[in-house]
Amino acid sequence: MKKGFTLIEMLFVMSIIMILMLLVIPQVTRKTDAIKQKGCEALLDVIDAQIQLYEINEGFLPSNLSELVAKGYLEEKQCVCPDGRGIYISKGQAYCD
Repeated sequence: MKKGFTLIEMLFVMSIIMILMLLVIPQVTRKTDAIKQKGCEALLDVIDAQIQLYEINEGFLPSNLSELVAKGYLEEKQCVCPDGRGIYISKGQAYCD
């Protein structure tokens, strides 16, 4: 007699795996959105700090992000939030669209 798994046992194990996947995948996608939002908030804090540094060094506030990029305070990729929203400066503060 050969030892092994029956088709019923294999189907049972596969159904348990599928149920677990159906429970886990929605949780992961929800967390991804929250992570992107927190990443955007952190990026805005970094940009605010760079605006203050720019003001200390240059003596005036930057009017837009391109001034910060041109002077080396930011990189081009830091001008967009991780969730895709644009960033702009108003009255010495960074904001998302």
